[in-house]
Amino acid sequence: MRAALIALLAVLALAAPARAETQRLVFPTLLGEYHLAFDDRRTPESEVRALVLLSPHLAGWDSLAVAPRLERCVVGDAAYLECHTRSPQSPSVLWNARVNLERGGAALTHLRGLRTPAELEPVRTWLQRSLTFSLWLEETKLEFFRTGNVAVLQRRYEDVDPGRDCDSIIAAIAWAGSPERSSTWWSCAGTTA
Repeated sequence: MRAALIALLAVLALAAPARAETQRLVFPTLLGEYHLAFDDRRTPESEVRALVLLSPHLAGWDSLAVAPRLERCVVGDAAYLECHTRSPQSPSVLWNARVNLERGGAALTHLRGLRTPAELEPVRTWLQRSLTFSLWLEETKLEFFRTGNVAVLQRRYEDVDPGRDCDSIIAAIAWAGSPERSSTWWSCAGTTA
């Protein structure tokens, strides 16, 4: 009987799941440290590191929810031209705008290719939708900067109709003849979504 009990305990010990091995990752943020605990038997560290970008706590400048604004320019980043010029007609601003759109597009491509567990799929879907809309806003604004054609600002995006919802702002931009005023269009179109 004693030998049978010892054999049964040995079988149960082999069949029982191993205790979770909790690992910790620490990420610096603007507001302190972000501590993340995970079981590396369920999800390897490399996958956790890939998924951590979905966290709103680590968004900062490189948020996946919105594309970099056209006007963004990071001093010391070799991809950008001179940062002191802010006129929409400036060649450096147009160059920097393309850099920002490329970075936003690359973020969207990365997000679309990210393998997520079922629990995080709604987060990834929301971020993808938000980033896609944000890219549309920035691409539309860049086309307006390049062409000066106010009709570009009236184009629809899914249920967003800036031609209807932002008509007085678009009329003011057309009357002023100044691309600098397009930030008011960006605010209006962005809040009607």
